[in-house]
Amino acid sequence: MIELISMIVLIILIIISLIKQYLNEKNNKEINENKIDTFCDKHYKKIWLVFVVILFITVIFKFGEIPTYIGVDEAGMVYDALNLAEYGTDRYMNSYPLYLTNFGSGQSSLCAYLVVLCIKLFGANMISYRLPTLLIYLMSVIVSYLLVSKSKNKKTALLFTFLIITCPWNIANARMALDCNLYAGFFMLDLYLLNKAKRSYQYFIAGIAIGVTLYTYCLSWITIPFFLLVWAIYMFYIKKIKFRNLVILGIPIAIFALPLIYFLLLNYGIVEQTQIGIFTLPILRDFRAEQINIVNWFKTGLGSLKTIFFADETIYVLYVPLFIIGYIIEFKQALKEIKNKEYGISTVMVIAFTTLILSLLTTNIPTPNKANVLYIPLLYFVTSAILFISKNSRIILLIFILMIIALCVDYEYYYYTYRGTIGENWYEDSSLIEITEKIEQDERTKDMEKYVQVFKCSPNIYNLLGAKISPEEYMSTVETKDYDGVERITKNADYNYIYYSMEIEEVDLGKQDYVFIVSSIYESTREYLEENGYKGYQYGDYYIFLKKNN
Repeated sequence: MIELISMIVLIILIIISLIKQYLNEKNNKEINENKIDTFCDKHYKKIWLVFVVILFITVIFKFGEIPTYIGVDEAGMVYDALNLAEYGTDRYMNSYPLYLTNFGSGQSSLCAYLVVLCIKLFGANMISYRLPTLLIYLMSVIVSYLLVSKSKNKKTALLFTFLIITCPWNIANARMALDCNLYAGFFMLDLYLLNKAKRSYQYFIAGIAIGVTLYTYCLSWITIPFFLLVWAIYMFYIKKIKFRNLVILGIPIAIFALPLIYFLLLNYGIVEQTQIGIFTLPILRDFRAEQINIVNWFKTGLGSLKTIFFADETIYVLYVPLFIIGYIIEFKQALKEIKNKEYGISTVMVIAFTTLILSLLTTNIPTPNKANVLYIPLLYFVTSAILFISKNSRIILLIFILMIIALCVDYEYYYYTYRGTIGENWYEDSSLIEITEKIEQDERTKDMEKYVQVFKCSPNIYNLLGAKISPEEYMSTVETKDYDGVERITKNADYNYIYYSMEIEEVDLGKQDYVFIVSSIYESTREYLEENGYKGYQYGDYYIFLKKNN
């Protein structure tokens, strides 16, 4: 309902703005742009104190506790980070991998190594696991403000920052440890450093940052080169960069990129060596680079755009028309800057967003995670639209701010009372790690054989994380089985996995006593165990079954 109201209010504000603009032009009245600018210049520190309060409410309050669950990819990364911290290998005993294998299709490694550092400093806990994404998000807020403040003015920078810290996607992802969540923050750092660079050493620093960004998320491998190509052409055209500085920028980028290029050659079967000193480059079971194709612009592009702009918990629906308005405004300004051979943030942001989205559309985007890097640059165009419609009207601008606050409060209530505590069941879990920890700490059950039948994407990762099974034990005990073309893990250490209820009958219940962990939805399994002398103890959405005499 609040989204619908905000759209109606937006239409009214646009009409009022057009009428005011018409009357001003008719009466040759100049718009005074000084009042709001002066206010922002004078009080920006106080406004930042308000932003700190918003950041505390949205991402710092109960950090590590909410979300109460952990995602399957998050759990996989954390388990690898724990192993790297303890043994120097991932779960597959790859020494210091530059790219993680995770569940077979790969995962970028930077987040895991930052988690390793946090584990070393603060111990193995949920705050350590998720702290890197929070810190990178906070960094992105600061550099985004500095980028626009230095390039335009404090008014635009403050509104841009306000939109970033109240955006649902940014709020939710600052609280979860996913590799892709680092990309947006690092990309904004790259833009800031490129914008600031004038001397050779500054270009070298920017090159290092861009090189590190390549390890945040694999889709940066196609988006960053495209962005840099167009950006370099623009910079050469307006004569703002020398070839020498471009070479200096490129040297650290090339150094960081070389191992990843080798990784691609390795997975295309062109080279074979997987070990480079102490570092490993794995061969993936499911190599997703082959999914990237320019044909996807036409094949899946429309669906991907729908995901980017309209998926739940990404941006407010209000922002979609505002983005379109803002992009048109900034695109026209960019054309003027290019025509006059001027450097401007409008051109840089248009180049950034356009190259990013065109690159991303070469792959199918079924979930917004793949497009995470867009959800900060996108808000720059929303900022431009709001300021254009407001035309320095304090009342209209205040109405926009109040609408955004209302939308953010509504989302925060939803997040704290539902999304951050319940999850989506199949890909997320809140209890299985705790159950495993309890079983492993209990003298009666820690050495018993366990059977697990739970409704989860990859239940074994939660048991691995809860039991903290070593990579050596994992590799020496893992067993798999083909289920209709899908290879699934059936055993890890003393944990066995049941995927169909009928498989429970294959377990010889008379041979020895077992521990069974069963989702509450598997009623037939629970009845079967009860009929065979087992008693169930409910724990959240699960039952732990033990022999009645235990």
